[in-house]
Amino acid sequence: MKPVVTFTGPARFSQIGGNKVARVYALDHPLLGQTSVITSSVQKHNADGSFETLNTIYKPISEDYDDPTY
Repeated sequence: MKPVVTFTGPARFSQIGGNKVARVYALDHPLLGQTSVITSSVQKHNADGSFETLNTIYKPISEDYDDPTY
């Protein structure tokens, strides 16, 4: 079962080496904690703004959060 990571702000998608990846501000990444991360290859997008990578499911937080990246 893949871990679920919540993130704040918009996910920014880009291509790196032929793979679609995302940059998000993770709030609870199991290895990195609370920080900006670049994901592994994005496999699936969902209508609610969440997405799935090779290793993790990313879900946007639905409440106000003071994002330090802005």
